[in-house]
Amino acid sequence: MDERLHKLLAQHGLGSRRQVEEWIRAGRVLVNGQPAGIGQRVGPSDRVVVDGRDVTRRLASAASLRVIVYHKPSGEMLRSREGDERAGVETRLPSLRAGRWLAVNALGFGEDGLLIMANDGSLGREIARSGIALPVEYRVRVLRPRAEDHWPEMPLEVELEDGRVAFTAVERTEGVGTNVWFRVAAERPLPRGAIRALFDAAGLKVSRTLLVRWGPVTLPRDLPRGRSRDLGGAELDTLLTLAGRATGRAAGGADGRPAARAGGRASGRSKGRPTGRRSGGR
Repeated sequence: MDERLHKLLAQHGLGSRRQVEEWIRAGRVLVNGQPAGIGQRVGPSDRVVVDGRDVTRRLASAASLRVIVYHKPSGEMLRSREGDERAGVETRLPSLRAGRWLAVNALGFGEDGLLIMANDGSLGREIARSGIALPVEYRVRVLRPRAEDHWPEMPLEVELEDGRVAFTAVERTEGVGTNVWFRVAAERPLPRGAIRALFDAAGLKVSRTLLVRWGPVTLPRDLPRGRSRDLGGAELDTLLTLAGRATGRAAGGADGRPAARAGGRASGRSKGRPTGRRSGGR
């Protein structure tokens, strides 16, 4: 079956669709010895060369889906950028025989926690296009106020520049010394800055934000920061269902064996205005 060239090259990890289109415009991609065109379709009998390297056999190989959960530390980029010295998550991810890791969910530079990565870049896009609400849950570390007996009531809604954001739970859970942890939950992934805006509105300062649940996947409690684990079983099947794919497939490990089962951004600057319902802060 013929497929669009830029899509095929991107699916096999040779570059993003935008990058591949730029290469095609620059004449860096040849099909059967001739410069490729934007939107060109290729089939199994076509010979494809990128920057003088024949990638025909690589495009003919069908890569099996592999999904991992990665405990992302704060201060890592989802993807390294040229000229930016900040570390990217790819430096700590397992190596792939072909293709590259692409994020299924978003996690900010300053956030810790659950990052789902797949060797198929279309998985995240298919889940996003489904329009299904994906509940999320965070653990948020907050600096204890000076007057320990006067905890402010926490709002369940906050107004951002792009609109109002609602939470389903904002609950104090535990804490020692100067730090206190909160459980924060919402019915869908939160815009960047929403959690900080929520606590700013209550006069509290956030020192750490940890994503522990995204949709059907939870961050394994025993997974250290900077480490990853293959995702399989019911959690992977649910992700595939959300993407509109057939279930029952498992992600294979690097050695080809079935993977071990793991445990479970829109922009907007804060105006700092709490609205709506409140959750008890005590």
